[in-house]
Amino acid sequence: MVYGAASFVGKILSHYLFQRHGQDGELRWAIAGRKQAKLDAVNTELGASLPTIIASADKRGELDAMVALTRVVVSTVGPYDLYGSDLVAACVENGVDYCDLTGEAQWMRKMIDQH
Repeated sequence: MVYGAASFVGKILSHYLFQRHGQDGELRWAIAGRKQAKLDAVNTELGASLPTIIASADKRGELDAMVALTRVVVSTVGPYDLYGSDLVAACVENGVDYCDLTGEAQWMRKMIDQH
């Protein structure tokens, strides 16, 4: 799951995954974010019809529902100290692997200590 697929970095990652793996290959993946229209635009840009999931960083129930559908979440939604903590908690509680590109050392320490 690419969370934040419509962000600048999310689009770069989605383009890479699509070029490398397509949408019907061995890797099954989806794009996620806050707004359907923006995710639809990513699919249009890619010439794809990847599954889309709507989840807001400030709505824990939506994050739980999203992570229940996957084994790995790659987040491009920052700043992580503001928007990432609930997603990390949802991943931990649901046994889902989590990856991001943060350089926010204080937040990383906080997440390690909490989880």
